[in-house]
Amino acid sequence: MQQEVLGLKASQKIHIVELILENLDKPDLEIQKKWIEESEKRYDAYKLGKVKTFSYEDVMKRLEK
Repeated sequence: MQQEVLGLKASQKIHIVELILENLDKPDLEIQKKWIEESEKRYDAYKLGKVKTFSYEDVMKRLEK
């Protein structure tokens, strides 16, 4: 298969690359759904005070150490 692709004209190779990139750009709806659920769960925990938070300044101070 590799040899076949390597033997193609440049314009044909570009077309194949475009098809591959198009296919990679499509979101996986199941993964997207899971991330939405997780982000809502984390936001709810934050609103209820169940999550310890840190200010930007505190985080930057810790990183400097």
